[in-house]
Amino acid sequence: MPGLGTSFGRGGATTAQQDLQNADAILIMGSSMAENHPVGFQWVLEARERGAKIIHVDPRFNRTSAMSDMWLPIRAGSDILFLGGLIHYVLENGKEFREYVASYTNGPTILREDFRDTEDLDGLFSGWDPEKKKYDPESWLYEGSPSKSSGSDAPGHAEAGGGHGKDRGGEAQDAGKFESDPSMQHPRCVFQVLKRHFSRYTAENVERYCGMPKEAFLKAAETFTSASGPDKTAAICYAVGWTQHSKGVQIIRSAAILQLLLGNIGRPGGGILALRGHASIQGSTDVPTLYDILPGYIPMPVFEQDSHDLKSHIQRHKSRTGVWSNFDKYLVSLLKAYYGEWATQENDFGFDWLPRVTGDHSHFGYWLDMADGKLDGLFVMGQNPAVGASNGRLERKAMAKLKWLVVRDMVETETASFWYESPEVERGELSSDTIATEVFLFPACGTAEKEGTFTNTQRMLQYRNKAVEAKGDIRSETWFMYHLGRRLKERAKKDPCSRNAGLNALTWDYATEGEQHNRLWKKS
Repeated sequence: MPGLGTSFGRGGATTAQQDLQNADAILIMGSSMAENHPVGFQWVLEARERGAKIIHVDPRFNRTSAMSDMWLPIRAGSDILFLGGLIHYVLENGKEFREYVASYTNGPTILREDFRDTEDLDGLFSGWDPEKKKYDPESWLYEGSPSKSSGSDAPGHAEAGGGHGKDRGGEAQDAGKFESDPSMQHPRCVFQVLKRHFSRYTAENVERYCGMPKEAFLKAAETFTSASGPDKTAAICYAVGWTQHSKGVQIIRSAAILQLLLGNIGRPGGGILALRGHASIQGSTDVPTLYDILPGYIPMPVFEQDSHDLKSHIQRHKSRTGVWSNFDKYLVSLLKAYYGEWATQENDFGFDWLPRVTGDHSHFGYWLDMADGKLDGLFVMGQNPAVGASNGRLERKAMAKLKWLVVRDMVETETASFWYESPEVERGELSSDTIATEVFLFPACGTAEKEGTFTNTQRMLQYRNKAVEAKGDIRSETWFMYHLGRRLKERAKKDPCSRNAGLNALTWDYATEGEQHNRLWKKS
């Protein structure tokens, strides 16, 4: 998401699956699309029947490889080098769609004189602070942009931001003030800096580090780049084979640079399609379940940074042009939906009631806090962190520090049984006699027992009816969270202190139906 968001302003696919049929070439990496996305793959086959070339890059030869015109083996983890090789091939052979780059990208924009690239500073960009171990991006601004000394907001990333919002943690000041060279010949324009930066990504290095024959790479590079230009377009499809890398953001950012150079964004048959592996992975992002954004990729207010009042929050995040020039309207509309009649202009539409991001609340951020004993409780729905994370041992031991744990699933998962059946218990690192965590296991509905909307790969919102009624005490997540919220609001109503103001104002008048729903209302 941050890779696409940095490039295009929103962390989602730039195209739809059906549009793949209009492509003249399709590059598939980090995915076996034929096996894992067979419905969407039909449009790849449609494109191939129309003459498009399909290129699959994967460590394994699989069904997608068999259905492609070219399969290139690649060493796991060398994706950036392969994409960098394609970018190098574009720039060295004049394959860029020059009119597109000059008109629709920042290629002609001139960088400041104090900017230094990695070849100048032994692998680091200018602005690196070795003590704080982070960059000060002041020198990365465009020539002519306001500097810190001018009194304007400083550029950079919010300390607590996760990079999912529309700003990725902070815009680079006023992007409307800059100097440019439409000919893209100035040595400090972005296009020329990019050309120097990727000069090291030669075909020889691709062969050496990616493990594929040089001739095969050059053939694929010529095929993909020749299928792009004024009258042709090419698409890139990827899945978790990219996103689950520790450098997944940089991989996707490299793909975005490649597609912008070739003019393959915003045109039929072009784009970058992020393939989602489950029915509503994209929907959970849009809703969102991510800690640093509100629905629609609106940035969450960060404690002490942009959370003092609604006006300053809007001023920090509103853009001069484009879709985010209406940022204030999006946010106020959302606040009115949250707080209804209680959202008024006099109280900033309830802006002060929104929670503040106070630190790293990402997955591993809060698991590390849990391991340090900073969390009391945890709700687990739709995942099994005891065995589904990259450090299951850490997460199982961290759960032993909780006071309570609520697990909702169709079966007793390893997360629910960690306290008496886990590798740590078997080795004696944890003991059921000393673990104080109280575990509550609730039966959850299966997919056929729920109704509602989900969002597919191309961000199409679809409604699905319930196939069968759940039996006994089985309930959906929607049912559980709604009635939990209802009971919390009932408690807050009896204690009208300032900390409960937001909860008391929250709109929570969703319709209920059925015997079980009515029975609960009568009990309360």
